[in-house]
Amino acid sequence: MTLLVSYSGVLGGAERILLDWGAAVPDPLLACPNGPLAAAARAAGFEVVVLPERSLRFRGAPVSAARALGALARDVSTLVERRRPPAIVASGRRPVLACALARRRGVPVVAIHNDLPTGPALERAVRWATARCDAVVALSATVARTVGPRARVIHPGVDLAHWRPTPLPAEPRALVLGALVPWKRADLALEVAARVSELRLEIAGATLPGDPPDFERGLRARAGRPDLAGRVTFAGALADPRPALARARLLLHCADREPYGLVLVEALASGRPVVAPGAGGPAEILAGGGGRLYRPGDPDDAAAAIRAVLASPGDPRARAEAFDGAAAARRFGAVVEAVRVAAPRPAWRP
Repeated sequence: MTLLVSYSGVLGGAERILLDWGAAVPDPLLACPNGPLAAAARAAGFEVVVLPERSLRFRGAPVSAARALGALARDVSTLVERRRPPAIVASGRRPVLACALARRRGVPVVAIHNDLPTGPALERAVRWATARCDAVVALSATVARTVGPRARVIHPGVDLAHWRPTPLPAEPRALVLGALVPWKRADLALEVAARVSELRLEIAGATLPGDPPDFERGLRARAGRPDLAGRVTFAGALADPRPALARARLLLHCADREPYGLVLVEALASGRPVVAPGAGGPAEILAGGGGRLYRPGDPDDAAAAIRAVLASPGDPRARAEAFDGAAAARRFGAVVEAVRVAAPRPAWRP
């Protein structure tokens, strides 16, 4: 058995990666809140232990954050005592911090770092917790630089047979795919579309549980102004983004600090070029082609990149072939197996 720990119960890119990689470890036992991730894990044959749902919003609330981390650490400690897993996989900075606090001698911890710290204090805390882990995996070199020199970069991939190219439609349509949270910058996507008058924009995503509706309300208000009226569609969260990708000529990504960006690889595998900021994970993904990069936060440069891609889409699928999902999962599975073999047998208390 391998205990997988996720703080979130949503099914975003990081959680889908955890499912893909978890399938490559022995007898995965997923601990997470109830929700789409738990449902997908059960459908994939994982055993699931339901954790209490806790707020994803802690900025400016250090006391609440500390309490939630302490509670998660206690949950992990209880699970370790009851189930006695030979190894733990902590996915994301909160589980890494919690597992470092709950650490038991002889139970190795593998950290998956899939996000970027939001301040120097958090970065120091994450580095401290990471140093207590037995192996460290980062989804990108950008993330690896924030967590310390021991991090091994494994770029997640996709099942190329699942993401099949379809013919490009005649209509110039861009797809924005991701949660409607401020750091994903759907607001920037609207400003970019305002500069490309022939472009239609489909925004696929929803606010996260517990988030106020203000951000989405502001997006809809901006989309209704004369320069965008009638050109923007809000599709909500999509269980399967492939039909939306088939409708699009390109994927537009706008997050200034994207740790990786699995949706970019999915778009490339679907034969859709990507226009994304030239920073973080997107810069690594598009380093070998597949679209255009623009200066982060610059709507004029992004608009120019869109026009270039509409004129010459290239061969995005060829770039996607560098991101083989099964190969990435095998590499991660080998990391977990190595720490399981190397760890001393735990002296469990009766």
